[in-house]
Amino acid sequence: MARIFSKIKKILVDELDVDEVAIQPSASFLDDLNMDPDDIAEFFTTIEDVFSAPDTKVIIPEAESDNLLTVQNLIEYLMDLGIED
Repeated sequence: MARIFSKIKKILVDELDVDEVAIQPSASFLDDLNMDPDDIAEFFTTIEDVFSAPDTKVIIPEAESDNLLTVQNLIEYLMDLGIED
């Protein structure tokens, strides 16, 4: 989980200018990280790009993205897809 969390944290800080201190596994994208729906959509697109590999394409369907409310939810989703930590 640490490697996945580190990559997610880096994306949030570098791409979306989220306060690094606020990024915890339990952090809510909307409430704790103050991301709006457009930020979240952009973030998930970046996640798909970063975590995809030549043999594994990561796709976060819109219906699934509604359930990814926290950093931990996203980590678990990626691990369920077979992304190794």
